[in-house]
Amino acid sequence: MTQHLAPNDPKTKSELIESIYRIALEPQTYDSFMGHWDEFILEQISKLNTLQASTAADNTALSETEITNHFAIAMQLLEQAGRPEIANKPETTRSSVPQLVFSSSGMLVWHNNAARTAFGIGHGATLDDFTLSDTHRTQVRELLSGQFTARTVLVRVMPADGEKPLPMAFQLSTTSAQERLFMATQVRQSWPETTGPLLASGFGLSASEIDICALLIEGQNPAEIAQTRKSALGTVRTQIKKILQKTDSSGQVELVSLLHSTMRLAEDDTPDQIPEAKIPDRVLNVQLANRVMPVETFGDPNGTPIIFFHGMLDGNTMTDRLRRLLHEHGFHLICPVRPSFGNATPDDTGPISTAPQRLARDVEVLLDTTGAKRPILLGHMAGSVYAFATAAHLGDRVRAVLNVSGGVPIVSPSQFASMSVRQRVVALTARYTPRVLPFVVRAGINQLDNAGERQFLHSLYQNSPCDMRTVADLEIRDIVVAGFYFTITQGHSAFEIDSYHVVRNWSATVADTDIPIELLHGVHDPVVSIDSVRDFQARHSNRARLTELENTGQLVLYEQPDALIEALERLRNS
Repeated sequence: MTQHLAPNDPKTKSELIESIYRIALEPQTYDSFMGHWDEFILEQISKLNTLQASTAADNTALSETEITNHFAIAMQLLEQAGRPEIANKPETTRSSVPQLVFSSSGMLVWHNNAARTAFGIGHGATLDDFTLSDTHRTQVRELLSGQFTARTVLVRVMPADGEKPLPMAFQLSTTSAQERLFMATQVRQSWPETTGPLLASGFGLSASEIDICALLIEGQNPAEIAQTRKSALGTVRTQIKKILQKTDSSGQVELVSLLHSTMRLAEDDTPDQIPEAKIPDRVLNVQLANRVMPVETFGDPNGTPIIFFHGMLDGNTMTDRLRRLLHEHGFHLICPVRPSFGNATPDDTGPISTAPQRLARDVEVLLDTTGAKRPILLGHMAGSVYAFATAAHLGDRVRAVLNVSGGVPIVSPSQFASMSVRQRVVALTARYTPRVLPFVVRAGINQLDNAGERQFLHSLYQNSPCDMRTVADLEIRDIVVAGFYFTITQGHSAFEIDSYHVVRNWSATVADTDIPIELLHGVHDPVVSIDSVRDFQARHSNRARLTELENTGQLVLYEQPDALIEALERLRNS
């Protein structure tokens, strides 16, 4: 049922139209657009009088042809502009050299920001997406398959800018005990992050002088340093003389030797740059009827199986602490990559409305392939929709469902009202104006591509102090940002599919099973209010248990791993 409404206030409408077009040219205005769209759609819904205790049918939609046409034109502008091949991301330290981890099949399992910038790649890439000679490609393939006699292969890989090839060393990684993984690192003299503090404390060098030292190590001469720093050549030469005086070096040769010695000292204090938590223990591909489903695993391969359903803005990456706890407590986290996310092939065998049921059949094949018996289904955030749909499909083959910061069925308008602005706008758009949703999502991707990750994080969690505190942890911040890129690797389709389902009443899938349910939820979750979760638990009090986490927002999985393990233990022992 589509409802046609009288026009909004002309000023409100004109401001919205202006913001729609501006965002195509100025990505940083996304938050302003979201504010105008929020005001507009709330007024439309108010006129419909739908925000009351009896929510209208699921197919109720708003329609205003003029506004829809503006969205369509702006969407064309966004698509014509395209996405940048390499996000403008400044390096935080000079120690950041391109590093990648490949599975034995050639799948890219992990990469750092420097690699993404250098090669213009993202989650889901394979060795075939990198440009190198046929000879070098053959050598790497032989190394990955165990046919190459040497333990290290040195090859030259072309960067995204098409300029000088980068020398990359491929070696067997020791970070995974379950599968042969291979690390590729650019071969160059790195600048450990603690080198600067050592030079500052030992010789009194200023930040500017330390930067010049780092450029000298890279092999730049004074003229090149001046160009890099946009300084006068005379200024650079004067600064180098001061550095020589402070370090008691007779010349640049002696200075460079001293810098190399200092860097070796700094390396002893620098942790391994490859975060083990970002590299799964095992990567496998499950063959389905019409495509292959990538699956990543963590924890004890002989432990209690847990099928992990990622949400719409997170991936399968775990913190280092959670990874250790999974091993210690004997849990095997099995993480399928859902269709259209990361490198997973889209599933076009049915409409959006049947996506959860189709994924449930995929998981059934996963269980048959791996031999996993009576798993716990863990739905994270929007993944809860898929966890319950899978439980309904598999019946007695499932032990229990654990909802972590998960959504619950939309059964009242107050659930929309309790959301923070950005989440509410997306939810209302998906619920009432689904034709506009692709633009809203695509514009958000444009902001992430152009305005940077910091602004995107701030926009997402600015009304959630608990989550802002959590993402201040660099490990968690990197995981959250990686989840964003995991979602948008193939564009906006994955987000569009999930947005459709999280704003609808999927209570039937909950009613179709009688297995135990655990709910692990932050009291200050900005998306799914704790009151909504309490109501859900009350409706299923005979088999649902709720654990409320104080001083916690949406990022429970990363901030409270011990609480997660405790919930898994209860379900395993029930």
